[in-house]
Amino acid sequence: MAGLNSRTVVVALLIGAAILAAAWYVAARPMDFRVYYYGARGVFDGSRPVYGPTSGLGWPMHYRYPPFFLLLFAPFSWLPLGVSAALWVILKALVLIVLVRALHSAMPRQEGFAVWLVPLLLAGPYVVEDFRYGNAQFLVFALTAFSLLLSPKRPLAAGAALGLGIAVKVWPLFFLPYLLLRREWKTVQWAAIILVILTLFPSFYFGFSQNANLLAEWFNQEFRIQAGQDEIWFPSQSLRGVLMRYMTAVDYSQVPDSNYPAVNAANLPPATVRMVWFAMASAIYAGFLALVYSRHKKEAWIDAGLAFCLVALLEPFTQKYALVIILWPAMAAGRLFARTPSLICLSIGLALIQPVVPGAQAQRFMQALGFDFAAMVVLAVALAWSLRTEPKVVTTFSPLRHTSLTEQ
Repeated sequence: MAGLNSRTVVVALLIGAAILAAAWYVAARPMDFRVYYYGARGVFDGSRPVYGPTSGLGWPMHYRYPPFFLLLFAPFSWLPLGVSAALWVILKALVLIVLVRALHSAMPRQEGFAVWLVPLLLAGPYVVEDFRYGNAQFLVFALTAFSLLLSPKRPLAAGAALGLGIAVKVWPLFFLPYLLLRREWKTVQWAAIILVILTLFPSFYFGFSQNANLLAEWFNQEFRIQAGQDEIWFPSQSLRGVLMRYMTAVDYSQVPDSNYPAVNAANLPPATVRMVWFAMASAIYAGFLALVYSRHKKEAWIDAGLAFCLVALLEPFTQKYALVIILWPAMAAGRLFARTPSLICLSIGLALIQPVVPGAQAQRFMQALGFDFAAMVVLAVALAWSLRTEPKVVTTFSPLRHTSLTEQ
């Protein structure tokens, strides 16, 4: 017991040192976090507009979140930038520890090196990237993941987590139809109620009319970005981004980083490619929902992992750090390694090769080719294929422990 306690103390000290080192690193290089910080300070002192090309740090690092996030972020804007960025990283690290423990407890218990090695190799680079940028993506993912874990037994808490996630970023809306097909209606109802409350909450600061105007500005800005036919300035790792780069001519000379190479094999009208993407994304999402409906919550932890892969693949734009959401599917893959070892190893290889290849230009070339996109596709195929080889035991996940129900 004494040896166990000593080992636990050593591990805790190492984790604490790693968190402090990460906080120190990000405090000196706050990257995306600066957009939130200066954007919020500028709005509250009247020196910057909430939206538009001069918001945040100016285009392309302008403010793109709903008004509610400004109030949520306000306490961080009261502190010096370095201190605020360090606290942001520490918060995310603590949430990461709690989330990993919750996912580990909710998924089937299994022995073997793959249980931890696969998620470390597969999701680790994207977790590091998200923490390095200081983006809010991981916290939104954590809220969504906690919502799915809590939904079967605690719909109010699950709905509150999901509603808060949607109030910060739109993509968790992807899971509302998913939860409806799992007949978890109370969670969806609470999520909708909480979302409305949080969306209206900034009215206490801005006034109802001004908040409505800000919401309209935000919607118009994001609709132009997400639904337009122009490609965003970075090589998106979503299906749309890859189709655009391969099937149209993307002019990178008009964006902040003009060093990305052209990889297009055709020069189709962007509007045509956008329609193809929309049709493909809709068909894939419909197929996924049909799969969820047909499985009746059997091995729901795999379905949820597949869902997070599809979020990254099907949304209009996916930047590299946004792929932190594959933490759930990566942990699922660690338990499914014996079912699809070749596909999971290929996904790991595609995810790891880009960070270790020397030279910025080589890494830009891999981003343009869509190596991260390919890793997500292979991982999604591995999870979907594993459903065809499911064991005789039907598994569901709960927020506290794994439950096993033997088939009759």
